[in-house]
Amino acid sequence: MNRGKKFVKVLFLLLVLSILFSSLSQVVFAEETIPINRLISNMKEYDGKEVTIEGEVVGDIMIRGQSAWITVNDDPYSRISLEEGGSFKGLSNIGIGVWAQKEQVDDIKVLGGYKNKGDIVIVRGVFHRACHEHGGDTDIHAISIEVRKQGYPFRHPIQWWKLLLAISFSLVSALLWAKLRMKKKAAISSSGKGA
Repeated sequence: MNRGKKFVKVLFLLLVLSILFSSLSQVVFAEETIPINRLISNMKEYDGKEVTIEGEVVGDIMIRGQSAWITVNDDPYSRISLEEGGSFKGLSNIGIGVWAQKEQVDDIKVLGGYKNKGDIVIVRGVFHRACHEHGGDTDIHAISIEVRKQGYPFRHPIQWWKLLLAISFSLVSALLWAKLRMKKKAAISSSGKGA
């Protein structure tokens, strides 16, 4: 009887360890996200392969029947925008079109643009350097889309110094234009008197 209890305990321990290892391996060995510029630079290497990208959804969600297009950017501005204190750097608009099922984009609520920071998503899908289905465009056909972080609206406070500078330049331009007009009128008047 004692031997049977040990066997059950060992079996239970092995079961617990295998479940624990299985769940840890999903976290530890999670698929690496690939920067879009690496996909573009190594198109042949990734063509037809499953990839995972992470980035900001920008533009519009374009519904096409039961499918949809989204654009995912992973440039420096998708991580920290100018409005959030980011600086001008690197290339801009490093993004890619993602073809997905309509229900896969249902959780995307905020799209990036001038007024908003878009939702950050993780897209797992098949990369096509020249997709035959979509006229030879480079795209990813989504297997799954997960919203990692919700987007939010930007505030664009008025920068008063820029407004004052613009008004000052306008006034100087108006004064110079008026002075030039007066000189032309004086030149026309003086040329008419001399004849």
